Amino acid sequence: MDAQGILALDAARSRATIAGDLAALERLLHDDLTYAHSSGFTDTKRSFLDALATGRFRYRRIEHADETVRVYGGSALVTGRATIDIDVDGAPRTLRLAFLAVWVETSAGWQLAAWQSATLPA
Repeated sequence: MDAQGILALDAARSRATIAGDLAALERLLHDDLTYAHSSGFTDTKRSFLDALATGRFRYRRIEHADETVRVYGGSALVTGRATIDIDVDGAPRTLRLAFLAVWVETSAGWQLAAWQSATLPA
């Protein structure tokens, strides 16, 4: 997979997250996913999908910028910045983040194995 393919997968993941498309996310997220939020809270694949399904998290917008992709055989690192509009437990927030996304090639295709984000300074 090349860098453009990885970016296409990451864009598909963002669209599925906003749409609450749990079936698409089930395919795109690795079963051993570690999703570290900028708040310091860490989700697993199951807890992240449950938060979307119950409405605890409702993503309204995800925009990525300054993305760099490095592919190393069966893994890829994506770094960049993101602006995310999200409702957490009904409270709206806008997050401005730096992030690292780790994609790995599996028998089910390329899947997101890890996400780590940090709040950017104002």
